Amino acid sequence: IGRHERRATPSGLSCAIADRVDFLNGAHWDELARDASFFMSRDYRRLLETHAPQGMQQRYALVYRDGAPIVALAAQVLEVRGSQLANLPESRVRKNALDRIKTRLLVCGSLVSSGFHGLAFAPDVDADTLWHGVAEALYRIRRADRLHGQIDYVMVKDLDDARSSAAQPLRDFSYRPMQTEAEMAMPIRANWRRFDDYLADLTSNYRSKAKKIVKAVQDAGYRVERNADAGAHDARLHALYGEVESRAGTRLSALPPGYFGALHRLAGPERFRCTLIRNDESIVGFITTVKDGERALGYYVGFDYAVNANVPLYLRLLQTLVEDAIELGCAELSFGRTAMEPKASLGATAHSSHVWLRHRVPAVNALVRGIFERVQPNEAPQRNPFKG
Repeated sequence: IGRHERRATPSGLSCAIADRVDFLNGAHWDELARDASFFMSRDYRRLLETHAPQGMQQRYALVYRDGAPIVALAAQVLEVRGSQLANLPESRVRKNALDRIKTRLLVCGSLVSSGFHGLAFAPDVDADTLWHGVAEALYRIRRADRLHGQIDYVMVKDLDDARSSAAQPLRDFSYRPMQTEAEMAMPIRANWRRFDDYLADLTSNYRSKAKKIVKAVQDAGYRVERNADAGAHDARLHALYGEVESRAGTRLSALPPGYFGALHRLAGPERFRCTLIRNDESIVGFITTVKDGERALGYYVGFDYAVNANVPLYLRLLQTLVEDAIELGCAELSFGRTAMEPKASLGATAHSSHVWLRHRVPAVNALVRGIFERVQPNEAPQRNPFKG
């Protein structure tokens, strides 16, 4: 069967779509999401519904085969302006021109977290059927959403090499893969019981650099406060997060005030950590960690750029992620993307990541393919800070 014919032929799968997760069959969602990401849990989806970035709308689907649920899908619809894709504070004319460019995105996955956080699959169902179900659910959501405006792009985000390979059936529906910035991640060794164990496994040069960072923060009069109450400091955390977010090259969505406190209350100490760098007068930096299965995710960070110019706040905050991952009993730590050099120096290595994208207009899809072939993510540095 050809690709065009396949796209135009009903799959035999059934689909329920909704604007809120509680409008779907909760038992079926839980059955699929039980072993998936924390960000696919109904509790987290409810949190995001009430603490969503401005202009973001949630969309959900359950896909069935012969009455049995096989795919749970979480997505967001967002209108994006060109200025959000290119941070050009020095050029008002260019910013205003970009601001007039608008497009609507349907994104399967999470725009407020990095990772495979938008899909959950039933076990023992072949990849061809599962991804056909994903494509059909996204098509139905896009068609049903026309009352709100035309959706131009559909994206499935944050697939590692194995998942991207399994997602090849999406090609039959005019999706194309694009390699994105690599995820920087590090295994947590079994012998690490505390941060000092991690330091002991570093070569003398890297260990010396790590200790200098710790000392520099202390000598500047700041202390590290781990396992802090994010809710009690939400307003300050949001302000510091805003400093970082405003400098990002791509700014698709900004978290609202209250998000960090709500996440702290929902995830609890067994899944969430918040670390502060502060003195008696103010908090100058923070970072959060989320335990997602066996992985610790370095989540959002914020810091005072003026202070960071003289005190290594960001580097010290990255170090505390290692402490969190050990304390939470995780097997791997994801430092996320960007700032690859300091993360590589901590022991992280690059892991390929992909998004799959399609445009509703076939001619534009052909153009997008040509653009994708020319896009190359930054190459991650390779460092070996460990002994042996």
